[in-house]
Amino acid sequence: MPKLSKEAKQRLQQLFKGGQFAIRWGFIPVVLYLGFKRGADPGMPEPTILRYVYICKYTCKNNAES
Repeated sequence: MPKLSKEAKQRLQQLFKGGQFAIRWGFIPVVLYLGFKRGADPGMPEPTILRYVYICKYTCKNNAES
């Protein structure tokens, strides 16, 4: 394996840190966007922001009590 210079190693570290940041903070918004774009399955209620906020609040509350 070829040896990398110190500068090249630093650039790769920055690249990986940027990728981790994008995945950590971008995954859930992308999933929500795709869900709203596609819409509800037949027979299911339409997705709304308030429903997701309620589900998150209820889930977080129950996890904190455990």
